[in-house]
Amino acid sequence: MKTIRNSWSLLLLIALGGCSSSKTMPYASKWNAPFSYVDEIKPDQQDQRSRLRYGIINDDQYVYITLKTKDPNTIQNILSSGLKIAFSPEGQKKEGYALTFPVVMKEDRKALRRVETDLPNSLGLGLLLDSYNKEAVWKDRDGQHLIDLVRPDGSIKSHISMDRDGELTEQIAIPFALMNVNARETGMMGMSIKVDGQSSSNSGFSPRIGIGLGGGIGMGGGMGVGIGTGGYNSRYNGNDRNVDIRLEVQLARAN
Repeated sequence: MKTIRNSWSLLLLIALGGCSSSKTMPYASKWNAPFSYVDEIKPDQQDQRSRLRYGIINDDQYVYITLKTKDPNTIQNILSSGLKIAFSPEGQKKEGYALTFPVVMKEDRKALRRVETDLPNSLGLGLLLDSYNKEAVWKDRDGQHLIDLVRPDGSIKSHISMDRDGELTEQIAIPFALMNVNARETGMMGMSIKVDGQSSSNSGFSPRIGIGLGGGIGMGGGMGVGIGTGGYNSRYNGNDRNVDIRLEVQLARAN
């Protein structure tokens, strides 16, 4: 009887371990041909749990990431908690670099709740996304830094938007130089994409809350729209759409 009980305990631990961890998936980045850049990335993979689609390209200077989803609960998680994209370049510390975007404050969560009760009026959502497009948080060896996305400086670029069909799009461009990566010599890079899950009001940063255009990269209008029918309500369980994507990215090389 004791042996049977121990066997069941072992099986339970294995099952719990399988549920709590996300498998690392291989991904082959595509080369960024001249003049295509981030606005031409077409997501070619989808995380089945969160229904978040993703695509990655690179050139000698940048890695470009596009994320898209129409899933209401995944959109809620991203808008109310933000995404954290961590990078583990080959031969360096695991997740030694990370971008948090959007940076979500408690005030933003309150604004988001007002937006939910204001549908189909989309003005509030547009203003919220505009405020998100002003800043991001970058973590490197020296700690966390607030990045101003409004004034382009050839550094990090990030933009979030929603189209008229209720599809959320997040676009990101990270210079390899900020991660001490020589793209011509580095073959692999670990990457994880997760909901941040913490209020940025505890991070020591106070992003500016304002209205205006953010530093978009290849995105036009269409932000001033509703989230869509059947949006955020109690019949969705946030854990069912938890974003936890882990990739081993093979960087592309010029032919």
